[in-house]
Amino acid sequence: MTDRRAGPRTAMQTPAKVLCGAFAWDCVVRDQSDSGLRIQMLSSAIPPSSVQLVDLVSGYAHEVKVVWQKDREFGLKILRSHDLRGLAPASLQTAKRIWQASPRRASAS
Repeated sequence: MTDRRAGPRTAMQTPAKVLCGAFAWDCVVRDQSDSGLRIQMLSSAIPPSSVQLVDLVSGYAHEVKVVWQKDREFGLKILRSHDLRGLAPASLQTAKRIWQASPRRASAS
């Protein structure tokens, strides 16, 4: 079988949230590369094709596109990443509030 990934992936077990409008779903990032992520949803929710993913530890929000799904696992292509630890545009204020409220967030140094 041929590996079609564009770059190496790093395995992880990072808590995250999938955001779409007023909805936020819990998930776990299972692995990540420079261009994508594999997540596992913790509920049976199926996110729409374009969403934001908030890494609750690192403080980054990613605008992502769903490229594949298998049961509760989803492959996401990263379209754009934003650091929530500083100033964030209005479109990221919900993501920033969710990250700030997370007990798992990394402290800003």
